[in-house]
Amino acid sequence: MKGMRLLPALLILLLVGGVSVTSIRSCLVSHRESMDEEDVTGNEHSFITDTYDDDAGEEKDTEFESDTEYASSYVPVPIPDFVNSLLQDADWWADTVCVVNGTAYYLGYEGYCRTSVLFNKERVLLAAPMVQIDSFASGCDTKFYVSNAAKRVLVDFSDEKTLEKLKPLGATLPSFMRYRKDTIAEFGRTVFYSFAADFPDASVIHSDAIRQWLVKLIERSQALDEDLPYVTTISLKYSKRPYGGWAYKGNVNDNEKIARFIASIYFAIKKAEYGTNDEDYPTDLFSDLNLQAVVCNNRYVTYQEYTNDFNAGIHGYYTERLVSYDHVHQQEIDCDYLFKPECMEEILSVLQEEAEKTHQYKEWQPNIMDGVAVRDEDGNRTGEFTLPTPGLSEDGVVFSFQPYAICCFAAGTFHFTVPYSRIKHCLTPQGKWCVGLD
Repeated sequence: MKGMRLLPALLILLLVGGVSVTSIRSCLVSHRESMDEEDVTGNEHSFITDTYDDDAGEEKDTEFESDTEYASSYVPVPIPDFVNSLLQDADWWADTVCVVNGTAYYLGYEGYCRTSVLFNKERVLLAAPMVQIDSFASGCDTKFYVSNAAKRVLVDFSDEKTLEKLKPLGATLPSFMRYRKDTIAEFGRTVFYSFAADFPDASVIHSDAIRQWLVKLIERSQALDEDLPYVTTISLKYSKRPYGGWAYKGNVNDNEKIARFIASIYFAIKKAEYGTNDEDYPTDLFSDLNLQAVVCNNRYVTYQEYTNDFNAGIHGYYTERLVSYDHVHQQEIDCDYLFKPECMEEILSVLQEEAEKTHQYKEWQPNIMDGVAVRDEDGNRTGEFTLPTPGLSEDGVVFSFQPYAICCFAAGTFHFTVPYSRIKHCLTPQGKWCVGLD
């Protein structure tokens, strides 16, 4: 069984593998509470309305109409009410993972890519922003690797005890609050923006500094050129959004204003791109930004950053990686922060060795060297290389390669962990301090 991938790849697998899925579709319609919004340039965005706000814990006044269509090849998968209740207005797809003693386990994808859910008919086993499942190399049909960017666990669905390993993958860290806000804009067609982030409360050490850094991440999320490979941005014509230098100048402790700020940027970009004529808009247009805190200690904090952007077509484009921040010295952690310049070739060599040990690498045989190569304007290699943004996990430094960077889109993202012990001598003094090897 090929490793099940993310929602965009599911459409490709349908064509070649006959995967059984179900779409339960609910369309947002026009009756919504109108709210004025001032965008980053000072113009009013009267077309922006809110849909659901987890921070408030209640749903806004919204009506829905059923517009469900099923392809004849689809086999219905039951979506329990307790799965639908995770997100309002959800359009779920579900793929069967395995069947154990008559109990089927499903991996569900929400239509706007706001969450992934692993469940059976009785309960939700895991709900997280992004989950990947790979079949076990032994060929056992009940053992699977379940992972996000930070951690991978081996789970045997025939053993109830091992299912407890899933909980940490989706859990909110202590003293962090998961805030979500979904917003729509009505110009041309309905455009949807989803924002979610784990914000630290005042009890978290240097919480204000962490929030300031999060705002910078949120600002940069609209510039889709960071860490994207040449083949994506040039060959496949995925357009880069200009970052534009937009800066949030409000209260960093006001989750509501932060959410509306980033939604306003996205809507301003789309309005400038498509105008107000509905014939110029794709049928579906939405974007998602999700920042899940996965590690926080007295030296650094690490978030899983997930973005998804859909502008119609066969599939959209998403990114998933770990980003880390030294909140003591208020420095974003990158390769220059962590590694000695003279050790970069050795780091790349160790990365290649560790990648080759993973099941995902053995299954897909990606080309890491192609993903790190620096290219000129014509796409030719210059002989230099640059590593992806490193993220700090509990187990080591994680390097993430986005779709198309080193393999086909169906392979999804690749996250390779290099143990700290293997590269201790390559770390800078501040890098050793940060990961606790000083």
